[in-house]
Amino acid sequence: MTAPPSLGLISHGTSSSQGQALIESLAAAVTDDLRARGLVDEVVLGHVDVQDPGVDEVIDRLPPDRPAVLVPLLLSPGYHVHVDLADALGRAAGRDIRLAPTLGPDARLAKILASRLPPLRDDDEVVLAAAGSSDERANTSCEEMGALLAAEFGRAVSVGFLAGGATPLKGIVEQNRRADRRLVVANYLLAPGFFDDLARTQIADPDAGPGLDERALLAAPLLTPGGDRDPVRGPGEASSHGVPAGLVDIVRDRLLGALAD
Repeated sequence: MTAPPSLGLISHGTSSSQGQALIESLAAAVTDDLRARGLVDEVVLGHVDVQDPGVDEVIDRLPPDRPAVLVPLLLSPGYHVHVDLADALGRAAGRDIRLAPTLGPDARLAKILASRLPPLRDDDEVVLAAAGSSDERANTSCEEMGALLAAEFGRAVSVGFLAGGATPLKGIVEQNRRADRRLVVANYLLAPGFFDDLARTQIADPDAGPGLDERALLAAPLLTPGGDRDPVRGPGEASSHGVPAGLVDIVRDRLLGALAD
């Protein structure tokens, strides 16, 4: 009997202890799902930055005598995919290691993002907040995610970036404040950490005292403590490890797609 392939799950990495715990919960939920289906046996979680193990160490830990797939736990294909992961695969030349696409864009992510938002008013401005990148391929991917969220709601959604050269979220916030409408921000980040903190800073009104302006609401990231309400499989249905089952489904599909190529 042929041994199943092995899997490397590659996150960005974060110094946030809460973010680390949530990413580990996602990895555990994926591992349980894939092992129960007999799709993989060995699963190793690694990171492109901040945390160990790095990508090279993940590859070294994966059995060399069978195919392996690296699934980026990243939302868009930027520098870390096209440089960091590509270089690591180059250093592992001669092994059957395949690189899967990023988690986004995906309509299932739009459902999870929508579930994080409060009931919308007719005059709300809805914005998708994304990390942003110097790589336009990543920014284009986030714009595509914004279009998927707009289709989910049936209303316009703009995209604001926390870094990089695309439309800055801060500018959208300032323009909206002058228009005196409520700004509802979908948080297109995987987990709490640096960019989530930055988003909260950028939408805060400096004249409103501590905390966020009531006219600017920032939703929780895709992974959030107690985030077991799963919009893909039915409101209120618990998913493994408190992780939205839609995220687990996406990772599984990325693995199967890479193996089929």
